[in-house]
Amino acid sequence: MKQDLLAGRDEPVSAKAGPAISRRMIAGNFAAMAAWLAGSRAGQAATGGNVAKAYMPEIGTDYATTDPVNFDPEFPPVHFPHSFKSKGKPIQSFMWLANGPEAKGCVIISPQANGGDALDSLIPALLSAGINVMRFNPRGMWDEYENYSGLGSLEDLHSAIAFLRENGGRHSIPGSGDKPRQYQIDLDRIAVLGKSGGGGLNGLIAASESPYLNTMIAVEPARLRELPPGYDKHFEEVRVATDGRIDQKMWFDKLTPAVRERKDVLKAVPKLVDKNILLIGSMDKDYVQNIHKPIVQAMTAARAKHFSAMILETGNSFMLNKRIALTRIVISWLKNECGF
Repeated sequence: MKQDLLAGRDEPVSAKAGPAISRRMIAGNFAAMAAWLAGSRAGQAATGGNVAKAYMPEIGTDYATTDPVNFDPEFPPVHFPHSFKSKGKPIQSFMWLANGPEAKGCVIISPQANGGDALDSLIPALLSAGINVMRFNPRGMWDEYENYSGLGSLEDLHSAIAFLRENGGRHSIPGSGDKPRQYQIDLDRIAVLGKSGGGGLNGLIAASESPYLNTMIAVEPARLRELPPGYDKHFEEVRVATDGRIDQKMWFDKLTPAVRERKDVLKAVPKLVDKNILLIGSMDKDYVQNIHKPIVQAMTAARAKHFSAMILETGNSFMLNKRIALTRIVISWLKNECGF
């Protein structure tokens, strides 16, 4: 059986118009989303049979479009490269520190497979909201020493979490002189943000496996499933276009039963019911039917306690015409639902 680690093809789809920012769904039932997809605007959330208010970004500072007023000249926002180890190998990484010396939550950005979208456009707004950001390049993504794999990038994500937790979350900026600037990661506020297989799926699996990762934002996560017809041709086009660097058919053919079991997001659901999970998807029909809807149904059936899911009205899976909306949703959810 062929398996898919892609969240969906980047192709425009037609759908009936819905609200610009779709409705929130908390663990309860799937009726609201079904009604919305059918064209209804009655996309309200349901929790235990009680209708809840639709989730929208909280009123207040709009971090997506407003620079912060406060500035600490001794601890200004800063960006620097560094590295950590995963399976004994160095991982190239980057850190963005928000303004101020106090301990802060940190969002780890796990990039899409093959060097795809890392949602970098959200970083300035996260910093403005007082949240640190870390982004890393998994083994084999840009180096020539190893081959990139979904399993390897999952292991690297676990290593990124372990790095942030080192020394109780106390770190120093490398190469900053005799008295390097110190920074503190709040170990209770570590989140992962990512898209598709390398980000969304890996983040959900990592959250199910790690007691130290309690918050996950999955943007169009992938799911291991049967592939629709035509993917062989698509994979060959990608392989030729990348001069053989990306050979997805080979990767899928090498997937062992153990890896498929480990990365089955539906089987991971029982270990996600107590985590903060935000699932964000586009209106791609294949994605909604085969990935988004099954995950929502599984989380709902498991009575997940802190689960939210939504569909953004956007023409493609990269949400390029909804980046401000995406930013507002992510930051509002982190700060108001998760205490960041």
